[in-house]
Amino acid sequence: MRDKMITALFTVFISVIFVLFFVLPKHDFSVNEKRSLAEPPEFGAADIFNGSYEKKTEDYLTDHFPFRSGFVAANSYFQLASGRNGVSGVYKGRNGYLINTPVKTPNFDKNIALISRFLRKSHIPAAVIIVPTAGSVMDDMLPKNHAPYPDRALIADAYSILGGDARTIDLFGVFDKLKKSEQLYYKTDHHWTSLGAYEAYKELDPNTEEKSDFTIESYGGFRGTTYSKSALWLEGCDNIDLWTYPADITVTISDGADKKTSADMFFREHLKEADKYPVFLNGNHAYTRIENKSAGGGRRLLMIKDSYGNSLAPFLARSRNIVDMVDLRYFTDTVTSLCERENYDEILFVYGLSTAAETTDINMLE
Repeated sequence: MRDKMITALFTVFISVIFVLFFVLPKHDFSVNEKRSLAEPPEFGAADIFNGSYEKKTEDYLTDHFPFRSGFVAANSYFQLASGRNGVSGVYKGRNGYLINTPVKTPNFDKNIALISRFLRKSHIPAAVIIVPTAGSVMDDMLPKNHAPYPDRALIADAYSILGGDARTIDLFGVFDKLKKSEQLYYKTDHHWTSLGAYEAYKELDPNTEEKSDFTIESYGGFRGTTYSKSALWLEGCDNIDLWTYPADITVTISDGADKKTSADMFFREHLKEADKYPVFLNGNHAYTRIENKSAGGGRRLLMIKDSYGNSLAPFLARSRNIVDMVDLRYFTDTVTSLCERENYDEILFVYGLSTAAETTDINMLE
């Protein structure tokens, strides 16, 4: 009797799921996961024979399974409850922090060597900021059992190599002093907060403005990349702050032949989204120029960066006429060629440690 009841319940469950799959509306994008969902596979004889049709069908069924988000979240919380914190690549820490597990370093030594070689050849005054991960700084927010973070040793080794070619900005000193009283990293995202970026700005440009010189706009409801990756979707939101100041700004964003201009460094349309970080300079692009006609001195900076640079650049633009930003993940020229065309006064590398350790795009420098 018990076996029959289980069989009947299972049959009912499968039948309900089957009906709901066809009845419920399909979506193109998952807000929680921040990715596009699989489209219905197109039937073709070639796809049948090479196996791609079956794979596309499986992806479509998986992405559009009824109540999929709920099942994914339930699985993540089950893993957490069963002692497998961090299995998704994100630790659930204290005080609402979701923190990426330690970085892998497949390309770190090679990338540091490439940056060093470029700096030696450029003959332009340079600085380097490698941003430590949240787990290495906010270690008191990590769960009791966690893997060790290699950030301090890795960054120290990199700076020992780069120190002869550039100023190296060590953020551990200032971040360690402030981490008890200030929020330097988002709780649901891997990036530093605007305050964290401001503190890095002060380390780079010591004689800079005080916090009171900025107008700070604060917006709630921010859920970032670690939130999406973790599938711990019952956790709270962050605030995201925009530090603004009056200036005559023109932003030009170039992705190949596509260009976009703006009179503002903050693209507020992204504040309507769950992941609001692209509010800073509209996210990542191959080449972005910030021109501040209000700044004196004619200083021209080239920033070679990942997404950490997006929230730092508005601070740098306050005292520079030109801030050019290059993201080597999308840039199709070489930075050497760019430097030959432009008369830069300084170069700044800004990379999160995870990018510096993993990216394969730094060979686009030369």
